[in-house]
Amino acid sequence: MNKLIKGFSILATFTLLLTHSPVSSSAAQTVQKETPLSTGVQYKQYKNTDTGVNTINHLTIDANDPTTKVQVGLPAVKNGKESTTAMAMRNSIEGNRVIGAINAGFFNMSEGYPLFLLAKDNVILNGGAISVGADQYMNVPTAFGMTRDGKGLIDYYQFDVTLSYKGKKYEMTGLNHSREKDNAVIYTPQFHSKTTKTNEYGFEIVVDTGKPITQNTFDQTLSGRVTKVTGYGSIGNTPIPPTGFVISLQGGEWHEKLSHIAVGDEISTQFAINDQWNDAEFILASGPYLVRDGKPYIMMSANSSRVKEIAPRTVVATNKDGSVVHFITVDGRQRHSKGMNMSQLANYLVKLGVDRAINLDGGGSTTMAIRTLGSYNIGLANKPSNAGNYQRLVSNILQAVSTAPLGSPKHIKHTSDTNYATLLAGASSGVKIQYIWDENNNPLPINASRVNLSSQNGTLNTSGLRFKTTTPGEDRIYINYDGKAVQSFPVNIVDAPERLAIIPAAKELSAGETIALSIDAKDGAGKPVVYDSSQLTWSVEGNIGTVTKDGKFTAKKAGASGKVTAKLGAKTVSASIIVKNHSLFKDIPADYHYYNEVESLTKQQVITGYLDDTFKPDNSLTRSHAAVIIARALKLDLSGGDLLQFEDVPASNPYYKEIAAMVRTGIMSGKDKTTFDPGGTLTRKQMAKVIAIAYNLEGVSSKNFIDVPKDDWSYDYVQALAANNVTTGYEGGIYKPSIPISRVHFSVFLYRAINL
Repeated sequence: MNKLIKGFSILATFTLLLTHSPVSSSAAQTVQKETPLSTGVQYKQYKNTDTGVNTINHLTIDANDPTTKVQVGLPAVKNGKESTTAMAMRNSIEGNRVIGAINAGFFNMSEGYPLFLLAKDNVILNGGAISVGADQYMNVPTAFGMTRDGKGLIDYYQFDVTLSYKGKKYEMTGLNHSREKDNAVIYTPQFHSKTTKTNEYGFEIVVDTGKPITQNTFDQTLSGRVTKVTGYGSIGNTPIPPTGFVISLQGGEWHEKLSHIAVGDEISTQFAINDQWNDAEFILASGPYLVRDGKPYIMMSANSSRVKEIAPRTVVATNKDGSVVHFITVDGRQRHSKGMNMSQLANYLVKLGVDRAINLDGGGSTTMAIRTLGSYNIGLANKPSNAGNYQRLVSNILQAVSTAPLGSPKHIKHTSDTNYATLLAGASSGVKIQYIWDENNNPLPINASRVNLSSQNGTLNTSGLRFKTTTPGEDRIYINYDGKAVQSFPVNIVDAPERLAIIPAAKELSAGETIALSIDAKDGAGKPVVYDSSQLTWSVEGNIGTVTKDGKFTAKKAGASGKVTAKLGAKTVSASIIVKNHSLFKDIPADYHYYNEVESLTKQQVITGYLDDTFKPDNSLTRSHAAVIIARALKLDLSGGDLLQFEDVPASNPYYKEIAAMVRTGIMSGKDKTTFDPGGTLTRKQMAKVIAIAYNLEGVSSKNFIDVPKDDWSYDYVQALAANNVTTGYEGGIYKPSIPISRVHFSVFLYRAINL
């Protein structure tokens, strides 16, 4: 993905001007409706008043649930259109019941075909295009899909269409999309038209493979011989042979590269997707990106009318590991719901807690449908903005699916405070009811008065959904629904763990350092022993420090040694503690003001001292050393074959690879086009730019430094550091932007940025 990220560096720069942290962590939001649709899908409707009154519909989908799937839904006719509810109903069959759906990708409204990449099970249904211009929704290749391991993924993608001719490879613009200026497009029989639909401003090469091409797939190679070459400026709109493909080229550069291809020449084309998308269940390209890593991240120009427009919106989002997928719609252009612009939408999604989010087709297309409980019918959950709230016909949908048929009541889905581990006598635990299922995992109403616990042998004191152990032995908890035992699990009680250990078992600390100690309690079978916190006691042996009742030990006397002891039930265990009595470096004693920051970066091998065991904290940091330190901290790939054009950084420079990596990623640049000045010092404002870019810092602080005015090129970077508490400046409200940064101050700023 390096090529993609590098290509978007200019766009990402102005995007950061648009994104910002939301003003509040709690939305002015109330739940209007709440319904579990299946074991893994929850529906909620909110009334939100953050940016005017809005009605928001939200499906939370647990991709880890074995009977829950997220799928792409397609119309009955290829490249056709259907309403969201009609498509969901038609796709809902026994064993694959659609229980919720939203409209998905952008499409050509007159003809119905998708505009951007769409693939299912590695079959490319539509090659799509990337729009030109930062004001366009799809100006960078972004997509949502379900990966091969069933996780939701929102990220950039790299769809490579490559032409191979006489030992050379040429990277094409794309597959089966309209040919624009300077494009090189491959057209196969899977294009929505039987001809290329091109104009005369280009030339086209027809290749026959000798056998029918029934589908396009990732990792596919199509090879054949050229049967026809149309001249530049000829009529265009070449028929696509069912056994071949057409190479359509426009622009002088392509004419220079490939105009010498002749009839009879052998030529091939290959299609490939980058690894994280390979073998995905489906890929649906859309845009723009709205949220990335839990922060607003709008990949469009802040000046775009599309960004500023208050409109209905459709969104798909995920949590950090993709195990939870969110379908979200915001009604708009109506009395009950105003709608949102892109910035408001991104901030709302961040407050909602999603990690990544991407915009889908909105406006009059925005639609959410859900299954009515106890019925196979799928009806509208939102109100589309079209007159009469009618549904616009769309080309594809995203659908949440239950693979279990409707049945009779059978199971209770629950969790336990203890994960059914062995309990210490006297410990308390409980059960949390998540869903009450029928035999096919369809939900039934949950009523607390109808659910309780009971003990098989009477050795557990039960009250509602809580229980407390009394004497050692074995028992079983029954979960009862209307007085009938539906689910049960065993409970094993012991008077002491068989194995007890303090973690860590030994520790060397500096005076004043605090460490959180924990215990590992196991029974004879190696299962965890669960206990109440009041049953564990801590104590200290020796004049080494103090320990709290929850196991936080603080070292006091340097050079001392002793033990910390934990007692649980009838079992006691100790951990050895040594309080260090030496400095990190000769000039960084244990009481040095920035000792912890220097120690942390040293342990991570991000920074090092000198051969004489000094750190020289007050020495100025050189530009080359800054490049090395940041490259280590970010673990940048140093294997790139970059050729630096700086006269003062020859390949023999010991820091050549690190400097090249920093320049390649855009974190640092030269003094000018020909020099990097590796031995020059890094000023405090240059440092601000390096760290802000390296760690994607943004924001505006309430603190303004009088020596960094708004028209200074470094103002945004210094403000980003201040807003994230990476820097506080000096007394008197100054920053000292032009003085060289010292080694220790650079270490402190880097440590803070790493640990945000």
